[in-house]
This record gives sequence, C-alpha cells and structure tokens, in this order.
Amino acid sequence: MSKLSLALKPECKSDLPIKAIQFGEGNFLRCFLDWMIFRMNSQNLFNGRVLVVQPSTHGHSLPVLKSQDNLFTAILHGMENGKTVETFEIINTIADCKNAYDESDWEDLKKCITSEDLEFVFSNTTEAGIVYVQEPLPAKGCPQSFPGKLTQLLCERFKALKGKKNAGLFIMPCELIEKNGEKLREIILKLADDWKLGDDFKAYVNNECTFLNTLVDRVVSGYPKADAKRYEEQLGYEDAMMTTGETFNFLAIEGGDEVKEKLPLQKAGLNVVVASDITPYRLRKVRILNGAHTSNVPAAFLAGLDTVDQMMTHEVTGKFARSVIYDEIIPAVNLDKQMLTEFADAVVDRFMDPSLHHQLASILMNCTSKIKARVLPSILDARAKGVLPKKLCFALAAYFALYKNAGGVSPVKVQRADGKSGEFQDDQYAVEALSKAWSFYQKSESSAQSTVKAILSDTKLWGRDLSSDVDLMTMVAKLTHAVITDGILPTMRDLQENA
Repeated sequence: MSKLSLALKPECKSDLPIKAIQFGEGNFLRCFLDWMIFRMNSQNLFNGRVLVVQPSTHGHSLPVLKSQDNLFTAILHGMENGKTVETFEIINTIADCKNAYDESDWEDLKKCITSEDLEFVFSNTTEAGIVYVQEPLPAKGCPQSFPGKLTQLLCERFKALKGKKNAGLFIMPCELIEKNGEKLREIILKLADDWKLGDDFKAYVNNECTFLNTLVDRVVSGYPKADAKRYEEQLGYEDAMMTTGETFNFLAIEGGDEVKEKLPLQKAGLNVVVASDITPYRLRKVRILNGAHTSNVPAAFLAGLDTVDQMMTHEVTGKFARSVIYDEIIPAVNLDKQMLTEFADAVVDRFMDPSLHHQLASILMNCTSKIKARVLPSILDARAKGVLPKKLCFALAAYFALYKNAGGVSPVKVQRADGKSGEFQDDQYAVEALSKAWSFYQKSESSAQSTVKAILSDTKLWGRDLSSDVDLMTMVAKLTHAVITDGILPTMRDLQENA
C-alpha cells in the first residue's frame, strides 16, 4: 500500500504569523528549538512561527522541506522507569524557507526583516558561524558570513522602522561558544564600522536589540536512515525530513523577566533556565558532553565505528571515552566536582542509547572549531595546573590524523581501520592548513614533531601559538606518530595500560 506524503496532511498546517527568522535549517534547530516553539504554540503561549534561512551554500534540504509544506516529524527517544519511550510529533513551526544565496530569496528576506510581527532571530551555524570575516557589503546578493548577513538585514529593519517602539529584536544564537550573543553583537558592530553604516545604526544594535547568551543541550542524531522504512510504516506517511533526538532537553538563557515573558518556554513545561549568569551550565555542558564527543569521536571514526553508542560499548573506545571524561576533563574544570560527576554519569547514559544512531560523521562536521571550543580549554586548564593530559593529547593526535590524506579539500575523505572510507565537512582554511602540515611527515617521530608544530603554531586556527608549550607539542607529536605507525586502537590500548 502506498503511503501518503506528509504534505498531504493539511490538518497539521498552521497559519500563525512569522515571529522569528531562523538561520539554520539543520536537524538540531528543527528537533530542538522548532520543537520547543511547537510545544509553546500547542498551549497558546507563543503563537508564532519561524522563517528558516539556509545560511551557507552547503544546504540541500530546503526544496524537500517545501515539498512537505515545511512539515516534519520529530521522533524522540528516552527512558522512563527503566522502559524505552518513543514519541512522534508533526512539527508545523516552519512557515517558509529561504536560501540566502538565491537573489530573489535574499530580496524577500530584506522585506521580511521589516515586519512589525517579527520579534526574534534564532541561529545555529555551528561554532564556525560566529566569526568576524572582513568582507565588502555587496551591492547585490548577500554577504558571505552569517554575521554579515544579519548585519545587512538589521540595517534594513533599522531604516524601515526607525523611531518605532518595536523596531528592536531579540537575537538568540544557539551556537556552542562562550557568550555567543555578546560575541555576535561585537562582530555586527565591527562590520557596521567596516561598512560605514553610521552611529545611529550602531546605537540601534546596542540599545534596541537584545543579544541573548545561551546554552543548548539535546542530542539530535538526525534522519533515522536505518529505521526510516519502519517509521514510515508505523506513521502511515512518507517524511524525508524526519529527525530523531533524545527526550532530554535543556536550554539556558542569560536574561530576565522580559525574556520569560516574550519566550514563555518555562510556562510550556520545558527544561529551561533563565538566569543572570549561565556560565556554570555552559562550562559543565560544553566541557563534558560536547568535549567528550569531540575528543573521542575522531579516534572512534578512524577505528571504523559509526555511531556514539558503538563508541561507548566498544571494548577499547568505550573504556577510553570514560577515562577521558572522569580522569582528565572533570579534574581540569574549575567547578564543583560532585556536580560535574553527576552530570557526567547522566551523559554516559545518554551516549549509550542505541536508538539514536548518533552518527560520528555528523559530530565531526566543522571539527576544528569544535576542538578549539570544546577540547582545547580543558587541555589548557590542565596545563595551568601542571598536568599533561595524555588522553586529551591523544584526542588531538587522532583529530590531526583525520587530515593526513585530505588533499586540502572539503569534504575530508578518511580511510578507516576497517578498510571503509568516510567523510566530513570542515572549514576550508582548516583543511588546507592541516593538509599542508602533513607534508612535513616522513614516517619518523621527528617529522611528526614538524607536522604537529605547524598545526599548533597556527594562530589563525587557535587564536594563539600552542607550540610554545614544548611538553604538550612533544607528547602530541609522539602520539600522532604512534597513531600512523602502530594504528589507532593499539595506541589507545597502550595509553590505557600505561596510564
């Protein structure tokens, strides 16, 4: 029996007004923030939808979303009272989709940004998205960077609504960088100077727009390729944009009562904290959950594993991942150790969920910026305490090894220990820099030191010269050479046995 397309379920559609522009069409925002807005709308608390913007040239999902009337299914997994729970919801939060690189869509966006119904801008462009890029303000088409796009759109709104009470917007980035809202505002103000947009516009950005620092937490594994047919049989319709995640959700927003009123997430029963300082929540989550992902996934991927639960149950990578968390990350973080350990225990349980099929390749996306934001701070904190964290050094070595045969192009193609190949996307500069550094390697530990020094000394990658720490550089070089000559799993075993 043929199944209905999700587009043929008009009863699921919504006609609520557009109250937010969302930069990012990927699985995470759809299964996290769009799901949260759906939950608020179902209780008549927010009463608005989002206009989704594809912020990069890599996207390919907008035509599929549009073909489904912008509907998709959120499939959530979790454990309750020792039993697996699975929920299905058709999410109708997305009103329309625009591709920033389509000139007609960009002109439409410049009109949409001036709507008086609009209150929010949301984003998740990964850690690589909130960066300052010196670029011209184009006469036609959009700027290349996400902050550039937002700067031009905010200027359009400022000019159209100048002097009106509701001209300002709440801007809520969900990228996993510290003080993400403040960082985004700083870049916009710098671009305003570059483009000579004027002091009045800068005053509008500073005084009328509210930039919110946030922390997001939900594991979203994306399209359930292995289970898609089973789900479609169960649901009775086809959905090429279904996305899976865990039932656990957490959002911390730095703000006050106005944020609670404008975005009544807590009233909807969601796991949300609005506080004057979210630093402890951010530090705990980024270092332990995200840090555990980013530090362990390169090695697991090279070893031939495909999902996080496989990584955690493998006899070598699972034991290693736990040791990284409990023996090196937690001691480095300057927060209450009991709080960190309890959070880590919950994280390990979440990683073990096999129903998520969380792909290692998706975690590797924009790997370099993730290493910088999620792993490097734990290494530097450990070094400040006089500790050389060997397993985190190995994490760097495994990450470097991903690029050995990259050839300077993205997606990075990786030959794995099981003979299979894999690939992932990364920033082009990072791919070129790491690929070039491997040209120094001649299958000796001394040449590995040259490779590692070239990478660690690149201030454009790390914001500092990491090669000045000779002990760190030497250890990473030794482990990089071992990964190439002895293999990924034997090197991990040796590190465990000699810990």
